Amino acid sequence: MKKLLITPFFGLVFYGFPSHAQEQGVQLTVTPEQCVALHKGQTCYQEVLFEWKTPKDGRFCLINDGTRQQLVCWKGDYAEQYRYSFRGRKTTHFSLVPLGKEQPLAEVKVVVTWVYKAPKQSQSGWRLF
Repeated sequence: MKKLLITPFFGLVFYGFPSHAQEQGVQLTVTPEQCVALHKGQTCYQEVLFEWKTPKDGRFCLINDGTRQQLVCWKGDYAEQYRYSFRGRKTTHFSLVPLGKEQPLAEVKVVVTWVYKAPKQSQSGWRLF
């Protein structure tokens, strides 16, 4: 009997609860999700494509969370994608929010990675002073 009561609980843990965005039919994606720089600390440059689905009613904006800059705003389901020239040294989060509100309906991030770690200060063990 206890197994029957515990099993539904674990099902909720594994599957989670539906997000607020999914209930309203809001979706936000970014492609590619990763920007690769050659060395750690270098600025990464990447053309990314944001795609979304929003309700027909309302005004919405795509916002860079780091700078709070509005990248693009639209009314209803008029706009469905936006091409953006990403430039950054660290992972950056973006949000889809109703115009004039702070609470995001959906969020994505562009992860900045690198091929090589930052070069060491001195490649040799020699020092002048």
